[in-house]
This record gives sequence, C-alpha cells and structure tokens, in this order.
Amino acid sequence: MNLAGIDVNLVVALDALLQERSVTEAAKRIGLSQPAMSHALARLRETLGDPLLVRVGRTMTLTPRAEALVPRARAVVEELEALLAPLPSFDPKTSRRTFKLGATDYVQFVLLPALEEILSREAPNLTLHILPIGVPPASESLCEGEIDVAVGRFEHENMPLDVRRVSLFQDTFVGVAREGHPRARGKLDLATYAELSHVLVSPRGKPGGIVDGALAKKGLVRHVALTVPHFLVVPHIVATSNHVTTMLAHVAATFTTLLPLATFEPPPELDLAPVTMTMVWHERTHEDPGARWLRDALVRAARPLAQARGSRSDKKGKSPKAPLAPEHAS
Repeated sequence: MNLAGIDVNLVVALDALLQERSVTEAAKRIGLSQPAMSHALARLRETLGDPLLVRVGRTMTLTPRAEALVPRARAVVEELEALLAPLPSFDPKTSRRTFKLGATDYVQFVLLPALEEILSREAPNLTLHILPIGVPPASESLCEGEIDVAVGRFEHENMPLDVRRVSLFQDTFVGVAREGHPRARGKLDLATYAELSHVLVSPRGKPGGIVDGALAKKGLVRHVALTVPHFLVVPHIVATSNHVTTMLAHVAATFTTLLPLATFEPPPELDLAPVTMTMVWHERTHEDPGARWLRDALVRAARPLAQARGSRSDKKGKSPKAPLAPEHAS
C-alpha cells in the first residue's frame, strides 16, 4: 500500500468510529458533520475491504476486523497527537534536563561563576556539562548535536548558514607584571616592550600569537621566554619572576586582586583590537524552550562583562574566512 495516498484524517475518523460505534457520536467526537463522517466511513470500508460497522437491531456493532483494529487505531492516533503536539513548555525550577555548553578556558573563567549563580537560583535541578571547543570546531560539534550552545571567539571561524550567533561581550588586552617590576611600568615604547621576557599562552602549542603578529607588522620580534598551553598558571609565574604577559583584562582584573601583580598598557602602536566573545547555536535548537532559556541565562550572565565594552548584535550566516588565532595566544 502506498502510504502517500492515505488521508491521515481517515485514521482519526476510524479511531472515532471504533471508539463510539456510532456515526453520529463519532462525528461529534472529532467535530465533523454527520454526512462527512458517513462519507469517511464509506471510504474506510472501500480502503479496508470490510464493512467495519454493521447494524444489529437498533445498534451498530463492530465486525471482527474492526474489533482487531480498535487498539491499533487508538495507538496510531495517540502517536500522531504526540508527534504533532506543540513543543513542551520548559520550567527551569523543576527541569532535570542536561545541557552541554562548549566553552574555552577563558570563557569558563570569566562567565561560569555568574552563570552558575543563575542556575543555582533559577534552575537548581538542571545539569550543565562544560565541554572544550576548538578541535573539532564548535560549528561541527553544534551540527553533530554534541553541544547545545558554545561561547568563544568565532570571528575567524567559517560558520555554516544554519548556525546562529549573538555577540555577548568584548575584552581588551593588558600587560601584566609583578609589582615592582624594574621595567614594566609607565608607558612603554615598542622596543622596550619587545625586549621584556614574555610568557606566551598558546593552547595548541604553536609559536606566536596575536601580539607577535602585531609586532611583526612593525618589524619587531619579542623575547618569548616561556610558552604554556593554559593561562591559569601564568599569573603565578609572573608574580614570582621578571617575566611579563599580555592577557585579556577580565582575567587580569581577577588575578591582580589575588596576587602581587600590576597591569600596564601595551604600546598603543601595537593596535591590539578588542576581542569579541560570541554565543553560537544550531538552527535546530533555536525554538527549543529549554535551549532558549539557557541562551537567555548566558546573556544575563555576560551582561556585567558587557556593560563597559561593546554591544550585542544578532545575525545568521558565514563569517569571513581567515586563519583561526588561538583565543589566549598573546
């Protein structure tokens, strides 16, 4: 049988007829006129090759074939109702749903505490799994359904058209050195800055970073004394040595309150542009109530970081192709 030629409304009419055993009552059950239900019964009899309902005295009785169809027709209608039902509502207070957030170390450090505060207050039973992004690319993880949403630097990542994005906040680069550092203070010229003993953060272990690219445009090369994959160890190294580092200001602001560190402004000639942290998600989850709530929670968590810098803008589509620079490489 060719299912493409089957009218789904006939299945609904069949279920009503089998449940009510009356053309009149079946019509009332699903909101049809009696002539329309009689016409549906005639079509069902022709399709199934069985009378289905036969008159016995003053009542209608199901044929053996119809009796066998009762539970099957009911199950099909219930499945159709579930299949075509509107999206279920999402109540963060009671939901035990698990979400997967892709985020870099930096995003986890500056955004996760505020997000967790929101979750603890508004969604105490919700579970959040944080997964690394970068390899594979966030867009691939989103398309494969491995993560629900991701936050990071994606301005150089070629996003598919079915991935949506919204900018959350911006951050700027600052120099960090130990308090009392003999050279890293005041306004530094490019030559002095390049001569300092730098710590480079390179998550993928590759030499060079954003600062090195900026210096190269000026014909300079800095002295990189140490390269590490994670930024969290860097402030502790800098606080006990004459090394310096260049990192994002939101991270530096935290560590200067915990360790004997001071910040300084990199030479303005470097022209280190602010970096934008962006939230991305797949079109598949755009209308999902739970995923929408999580994205709203991320926007609210990022709001304090965004108040002083940048603005949010919503767009969909591809970003320009360019080499992807590691987020922390500086």
